[in-house]
Amino acid sequence: MSTTTNLALNEPTYNSTSPTWDQPLNYNATILDQMYGNTTGVSVSTSGSTTYTNITAPSSTAAGSTSQAMRFNLTGALAANQNVLLPQGVAGMWIVTNSTSGTYTVTMGSNNGSNAAAGTTVSVPQGYSTIIYCDGTNVKKADDGLISSGIVSSFSAGSTGLTPSTASTGAVTLAGTLAATNGGTGLTSLGTGVQTALGNSTNAANGLVALNGSNQLPAVSGALLTNLPASGVGIGQTWTNVTSSRSLGSTYTNSTGNPIMVIVTFSGALYGSTLTIGGNTISSFNSGSSGYQFPVTFIVPNSVTYSLSGGSVGSWWELR
Repeated sequence: MSTTTNLALNEPTYNSTSPTWDQPLNYNATILDQMYGNTTGVSVSTSGSTTYTNITAPSSTAAGSTSQAMRFNLTGALAANQNVLLPQGVAGMWIVTNSTSGTYTVTMGSNNGSNAAAGTTVSVPQGYSTIIYCDGTNVKKADDGLISSGIVSSFSAGSTGLTPSTASTGAVTLAGTLAATNGGTGLTSLGTGVQTALGNSTNAANGLVALNGSNQLPAVSGALLTNLPASGVGIGQTWTNVTSSRSLGSTYTNSTGNPIMVIVTFSGALYGSTLTIGGNTISSFNSGSSGYQFPVTFIVPNSVTYSLSGGSVGSWWELR
């Protein structure tokens, strides 16, 4: 009596009486039942180095836990990349579920008789089921035509600055930093405190600017970023009594680097007083009566001259 190569189905000799026909036919029914309804558990080697695990060859009398099952369930806590080998010369199609743990790969191949792959091999990803087939030598994915014709089989992040941190096939995890040309900052972090990243459309952010506590505002010049002093009235300034160093009719220049605010209080009657800022006469005014305290308030931009004429000064304060 002979058996088939791939499933080990019994082929009793014509007119055989030993064994009688019912015996091999019953074996065949068991084998076919195992083929379509059984899962063979495969304990993959947990060695710390790459080695092999053989799947049991087909049996003509005991089909359980052999290559005759339609599905293989791979288990084990992997400590290295491992190979799982189909029986030598056995062809077929199988569902392989990779239930192993550990961040290592499992590669399916066909045993060449010396516990190595005879031809092409297939890597089966952890946590997934893969349909494979073997022609007796080469192992391939049964759905590779579908993969190459429409489903993503590889991945490239292009010029985004991102890169796959795992293999570019199967499940892909991204690493890297999103480039400015793709809407990112080109930075990996913003640090502590309240900060903002600044850049232009083609370059990574040139730096971080703190939005509190630094008295600095960002300014953009071409592709470069610089920090200029904040030019708002009251920022980092204090009220200063400059009465003793100011006199009516004299011209002064604001050289503080920031705009300043000035309050001058006239005492007594005020007639024909003139305020001039930057060479421009801003206002002429009269109090019309004596005995009044008459305040005049104005702002002087940085590097601009200013002067007051007429009347008598009671006090002169500057926020500078």
